[in-house]
Amino acid sequence: MGEAGEPAVVEGVRGKWRVDPAQLSSAFEGRAALLSPFDRLVHDRKRTVELFEYEYQLEMYKPAAKRRWGYFALPILYGDRLVGKLDATADRKGGSLRVDAIHQDVPFTKPMSAEIGREIADLARWLELELVLPD
Repeated sequence: MGEAGEPAVVEGVRGKWRVDPAQLSSAFEGRAALLSPFDRLVHDRKRTVELFEYEYQLEMYKPAAKRRWGYFALPILYGDRLVGKLDATADRKGGSLRVDAIHQDVPFTKPMSAEIGREIADLARWLELELVLPD
C-alpha cells in the first residue's frame, strides 16, 4: 500500500512530509477548537514542538504537585496555531464541567477569548453538564 498524498518539504523542519494536493488550492478557514490529548495533531510531541513551537504533555500519570497544565488538559487550537491548554474536570455526579484553568501560551485577544469561551461552553453542552468557570 502506497503513501497517501504528494511528497512535500516543510521549510525549517526535518523529516518526510506528504500533502493532499486537492487541499493546496483551497482557502484555509481556521477556527477555535479543543483537541483531545490523543489528537494526531499533538500525538507526536517532538513534531508538535518543531512545527508549532507548542510544548504539551499528558500529565495524568504525574503526581499532582508536578503537573503544569492539569490532569487531562486539552490543547487549544485557534486558527492554525496551538495557543493554550484547557484544564477542566467533568463531574458527572455533580452535573458540572469545572474549568480549573485556561493556560495561555500566547496572550489571547478578546476575539480569541470569546471564540475559545464558546468552544468550552459547547463542550459543556455536549457533555450535558453545567459550565463552572474559575472565580
